[in-house]
Amino acid sequence: MAVTMDLEERASDSKLHKESLVKKELRPSSAVSFSKSEHGTVETSSIEQLKQYKSWVSNERWNELKKIADTAMKERKVFMIKGGGFPAVRRALLERGWVEKYESHKVRHPPSNVDPKRVSGKELTKVERMILYKFMEHHSVDFLWTTKRDKYDWLLSNKEVIISRFCRSCFTTKEGLTNSLTQMHWYTEPGVALTKFPRCYNIHNSDSLEEFIDDFRITACISILKWLSSTLQQRDDQELVTNNGKVPFSAIEFAINRLNEYILFFTHKDIDDTEDQIQHVWEHEWDQFLTHHYLLVHENAKFIEDTNSNLKQLERKASKVLSTMSKFWPQIDIDGVFNIWIVKPGNKCRGRGIQLMNNIKDIIGLINIPAQKTRYVVQKYIENPLVIYDTKFDIRQWFLITNCQPLTIWIYKDSYLRFSSQIFSLSNYHESVHLTNNAVQTKYKNNGDRDKALPDENMWDCHTFKAYLRQIGKYDMWDSKIYPGIKQSLVGAMLACQESMDKRQNSFELYGADFMLTDDFTPWLIEINSSPDLAPTTSVTARLCPQCLEDVVKVVLDRRLNVEADTGTFELAYKQVIPKAPAYLGLSLCINGKRLMHSKKSKERRHEHRSVTPPSAGAPAGDAQPHEQPVPPEYNGPIITDFLSWLNPYDSLPTDKDGILLATKDSLTDISRKARKKRRI
Repeated sequence: MAVTMDLEERASDSKLHKESLVKKELRPSSAVSFSKSEHGTVETSSIEQLKQYKSWVSNERWNELKKIADTAMKERKVFMIKGGGFPAVRRALLERGWVEKYESHKVRHPPSNVDPKRVSGKELTKVERMILYKFMEHHSVDFLWTTKRDKYDWLLSNKEVIISRFCRSCFTTKEGLTNSLTQMHWYTEPGVALTKFPRCYNIHNSDSLEEFIDDFRITACISILKWLSSTLQQRDDQELVTNNGKVPFSAIEFAINRLNEYILFFTHKDIDDTEDQIQHVWEHEWDQFLTHHYLLVHENAKFIEDTNSNLKQLERKASKVLSTMSKFWPQIDIDGVFNIWIVKPGNKCRGRGIQLMNNIKDIIGLINIPAQKTRYVVQKYIENPLVIYDTKFDIRQWFLITNCQPLTIWIYKDSYLRFSSQIFSLSNYHESVHLTNNAVQTKYKNNGDRDKALPDENMWDCHTFKAYLRQIGKYDMWDSKIYPGIKQSLVGAMLACQESMDKRQNSFELYGADFMLTDDFTPWLIEINSSPDLAPTTSVTARLCPQCLEDVVKVVLDRRLNVEADTGTFELAYKQVIPKAPAYLGLSLCINGKRLMHSKKSKERRHEHRSVTPPSAGAPAGDAQPHEQPVPPEYNGPIITDFLSWLNPYDSLPTDKDGILLATKDSLTDISRKARKKRRI
């Protein structure tokens, strides 16, 4: 018996030990201390380790470090930077009296073969770091700067801990931003929120794929008509026609007819059309038209000579339908004539896997590859970008969200431009021409034919861009159109994404948004990135990035203590106003009016009308018995008299002219009990 109990106790102890190990694995590494010995990794207590470290520093320094740790924990000024780097954040926090709690794997354990009295400089600093860590080992950090969405950061941290990440930011993925901005029209507010975003489709979804195919076809119809109008302005119509041509005039007529049908649909003029009046377009007809579009626009093919058709007359029809179509196709200006689409992997960043395509069969073939795990989004390529010295560029704009409920957005007023290393061309689809990501452009050398005014580092800050705008006579465009458009685009996008955002208080995050400018200086949002690159890779980012990080600390910490505190270059772009809900005072219904005094005769008629002859005892059990109604619960709220007369079962019993019951008034519970007995009999 004793042996059995001993075995059970050992099994129980083993089970508890396993459970404790599992719990320790779930804890963050910063909360568990390890030291190395000859036999491997052994967990030791903080007290034993502190005894080892005490010999490395003087008693005065030991007491000083203890006081620093105690003060930081008491004032809740302990911070941690996970993932390394960010010296600007560390410096800004240390200047404000915060104390850093290093991650456990970055804390050095003192070697046993070194004389503590001869240690100095960096070696001593590392030991002091370890001593501070041990003093604060069991204290949760009060400010956590992290670049990863680690699950335990939000599960184990106190709600009062300030964290530099939201655990959910769906708009930082290409799929999430596309899904969220489909509802953008509900959040548009002139002068406040207006996001211009090139239409985009998650083509892994069958419904979205069908919408994309329809969009691609209509865009091809618009493109071929725009091509015809622009070509005839530069060349004579006879130069486009030859006996050996490959494209019939019917291709232009097909495009005009499809756009006219589109206009009729949106003006609801096709509602009364019968089935016989609707012209059906078959798949092979669309395939043939798209082939003709490709031949004309991309391969400079010519029309087949036809004496029955006039090209200039077709061009007049095309101009008319394009003018009408602009009312129903908001992004007609960015479409151009080449019908180029940019295909992006939904789960990659830094420009990886992005391709430019103009053939719908190639696009569909890309997503239909067997065992394809990558989910793609397809976005309309802006074919009329603003170029500087014949070179494409985009704008990286930082913005900071300090609260999701109410939504609070700060925008950094200093942005920077990223240039391509090659000369812009719509006939060359190489990534070095069209993708201005710094990660992409660093792989290529700058084209020798580029203008010498362009920077070798392929970056400008916004102030240099303003100087360029002044040079071309468009200086006011930044303050009147570009910067306000960027702010409105970000506010609108965040409002559209707010439902899916993390509502945790004491969280904030810095994002990097990419914008393209069209030739009319209109900013278009391309994508939003979490953990934007803040490395000093160029002279521009070496100046802007540290200043931006320091200003983030000003907004997040300084402004908590003083609303009037300096926020650096950050500007409060939007703060949502949520009206307070009225206090709930319970159901409050009232009836307005005056009581009507009835005469005795009317009162008698009323009681006669309401009296019901009591049913006989032999009535069938299935018939409704008024005295079998359940007792209504006591009701102290407002009263609606018509409903009360139905609720009160006593009203069905006979009364005299004064309203007094003529029969014996049994309780309803007794009546229903008697009725049940009769049914059993």
